[in-house]
Amino acid sequence: MNLERMVPVTRGSGAHAPAGRATTRRAVPAVVNVVVAALLAWSGYIHYDLYANHGYRHIHTIGAAFLIQAGGSFAVALLLAVSVALPGSFVLSVLAAGLSGGALLGFVLSRTSGVAGFEEHGFVPAPDAAISVIVEIAVLVILAVVAALRVRDLRRGPAPSGRVAGAGAAGGSTRAL
Repeated sequence: MNLERMVPVTRGSGAHAPAGRATTRRAVPAVVNVVVAALLAWSGYIHYDLYANHGYRHIHTIGAAFLIQAGGSFAVALLLAVSVALPGSFVLSVLAAGLSGGALLGFVLSRTSGVAGFEEHGFVPAPDAAISVIVEIAVLVILAVVAALRVRDLRRGPAPSGRVAGAGAAGGSTRAL
């Protein structure tokens, strides 16, 4: 057993957490931002491609909606990518979820009741429709998992002062890295 690699671990601020854990806590939001940004950019590209190259620009109301969806997706993706160097933003997460959720809602409505008189069936145009649905669901799932983990951490709150997480009756604990 290597005693030099043993450090006290506390819940809460992470002030006494192993250096690797603190680095991981900072890296995970950055990775999530990059992944969500890439997925949003992909969705934006699909919507722009359908608008520019597949005739959606000529569909009244829907064409403009596709262009707005593409522009919004690109803008939020860029902001998420830039925010990797800055603290995470709840607003950007809400915007990303809104864009993806809105695109999915439009997809479902266009295949059921129609949107502004526009209806499609199945996963047409293929493969764009299926890819877009998968990408948008992935954004929502990732953001939901991150939100659930944040809520869990907030509910736990910081450890009582003076106590070490996992401390037994002896009042102290160390954990090997």
